[in-house]
Amino acid sequence: MNKKYISFIKDEALETLYKNSEEVAEKLMTNRNNTDWLKDIYRGEWFEEKKYRINDFELKTDENYSNVDYENSIILYENLKELPRYILTDERFWMWILLTKGYRAALQAMKINSKKTFEQHWLFSESKRRSLFFNVLARCYLRVALSVDDSNNEDPYWLTKFVIEKPERFRTLSWRSSSSEKTIVIGTLKAEKDIIEKYKDIIDVERITYNEGKATIYSEISKQISLYGSVRLIDAASEQDIYNLVYNKMDEMVQKELKK
Repeated sequence: MNKKYISFIKDEALETLYKNSEEVAEKLMTNRNNTDWLKDIYRGEWFEEKKYRINDFELKTDENYSNVDYENSIILYENLKELPRYILTDERFWMWILLTKGYRAALQAMKINSKKTFEQHWLFSESKRRSLFFNVLARCYLRVALSVDDSNNEDPYWLTKFVIEKPERFRTLSWRSSSSEKTIVIGTLKAEKDIIEKYKDIIDVERITYNEGKATIYSEISKQISLYGSVRLIDAASEQDIYNLVYNKMDEMVQKELKK
């Protein structure tokens, strides 16, 4: 497979995107297939090449993006996973991906309909962590990186499929710093999947809500994990510890719902 050097967007070009976010959003809305408009925003060099190389790749496109979401997430992970973490968490790297290899796919994955959409899901306009998990393509990479089960030789992406089917299964967990620990994510996802399977013929576990419908069972579980981490060293918890915690808490929640 052909190799290519990665690039970062240049600081001056990135600053221009921030300063002209409203105009950029309009360009994205009207130019879904090419980036010829970039020269209208900034006439200097947009990208600078770095020393690291990756396999050249192509992301799939489909007007119904859910048809290719899983495949594209795996493509990103498989081709980027060898890069250092400092690159994979750098806004300048992801903006290069978004404006080159991932441009058309990104616009299908989340249509730009306002300045706010562009700022929240392309730029790192919030904290680095929140921005990474909001970024339209960075989050695709991260949900695979954190859910791939290397212990399953038959299908290491079985939990990734579970996440992509319904992103809420992972989304609220990803907003918390504890999700940087893969053992926590894997243990949580396995427990969620087992509880859903246990009660599938009795109740739709994923429709259970709290706080007058404003919170899901997944957001409640994320809170429980945070509470657990407030009284224990969660970084030292094993996958089995997290599995037991989440399984038991979810089971308790479902039983309460069934008694209503």
